[in-house]
Amino acid sequence: MKTINQIRLIKLGYITTLVAVVLFSLNDASRGFADGYQDAGSTSVFGVVKGLFILLICFLSSRVFVYLYRFINSVEVGNVFTEENSKLLNRIGWYCTIMPFLVFVFNGLEYLQQSSIHKDLLFDIVKNVDFQIWLLIFGLTILTIAFVFKKGIELKQENDLTI
Repeated sequence: MKTINQIRLIKLGYITTLVAVVLFSLNDASRGFADGYQDAGSTSVFGVVKGLFILLICFLSSRVFVYLYRFINSVEVGNVFTEENSKLLNRIGWYCTIMPFLVFVFNGLEYLQQSSIHKDLLFDIVKNVDFQIWLLIFGLTILTIAFVFKKGIELKQENDLTI
């Protein structure tokens, strides 16, 4: 199979996966929206902070999807080792590295709001709140690939100067 066809297949799989995830999560999203709408009358500091965390996580997630799609398009047209792709990968890597910490803080706030205050609260939060380690590993892997891309661009430029 030619490389261009493989890239098109990857892009099709990427779009299909995103559509499937959105369709399967519509029920949870509508339930979350209804819960948030019902709690809209009670303005608390926790509610505002949680809402800001949700907006920030959604913004970073959407940027990752957009940047990944732009990266795949760039590779499809033959622009692989470019400064733009290196920057895209770098941003994707940093966003994916930051997101598990934001999700952990958000879930910690949820746990804090639902639990009664007792002496070992910080330990309980660390023990009972999940940390998305897979997203951190993915982010660090993408940052490594971004570094390799940057180094490849430098070597390409050095090679172009010596010829």
